Amino acid sequence: MQLVWFVINIFFVASAIVMLFAHRSLTEAQRQGAPAARLIRLRRLRTTLQILTVLLFVAMATSFLINMKLNG
Repeated sequence: MQLVWFVINIFFVASAIVMLFAHRSLTEAQRQGAPAARLIRLRRLRTTLQILTVLLFVAMATSFLINMKLNG
């Protein structure tokens, strides 16, 4: 079970980092006055990554609690 937690944790951390880069990309595009179509695409990407990150956090926390219950 520790391997499951470890793998989910790696994916969570990676998705959090990618989500932060997507957020930075959006804010830089807004600051530079990018076309509206690009801003919409970046907002959708950021929102999708935020949802994925939250889901992976819940999965990580759940697998951690299961691991703690099994191993004491």
